[in-house]
Amino acid sequence: MEKKSKMSVGIGGPSIIMIFVVLCLTTLSALSLMTANADRELTNKVAASVQYFYAADNKAEDALADADAALQAGEPLDETTFIFPVSDAQNLRMVLDARGNRYEVLSRKLIPAVEWDYSHYAEDFNSVITK
Repeated sequence: MEKKSKMSVGIGGPSIIMIFVVLCLTTLSALSLMTANADRELTNKVAASVQYFYAADNKAEDALADADAALQAGEPLDETTFIFPVSDAQNLRMVLDARGNRYEVLSRKLIPAVEWDYSHYAEDFNSVITK
């Protein structure tokens, strides 16, 4: 009598592999969703900051046009330093130098809106060093 050998694949091994694959794919999809959400939020923040910067830059150009008109009319400039708010944390500062009926822009840059209080951090640093 000839014995027939049955070759059967157990159900346990492939099930464990499938569960592992599903967990890996679920983890990767969750990570990609979180990354995409973080990128979207960063893009929105950058777009808003660019919009606010160009709004302040537009006001600076208007101030230059007013200064040019005043100098061409022979009037002296009332002020030569202009500060335009960009956000709660930044301002656009423009400094002009008027010479006769012309002006020169000496600087035009972003500056912090609020000065840092380094004394608070110095006290914390000194307390860490003395311990």
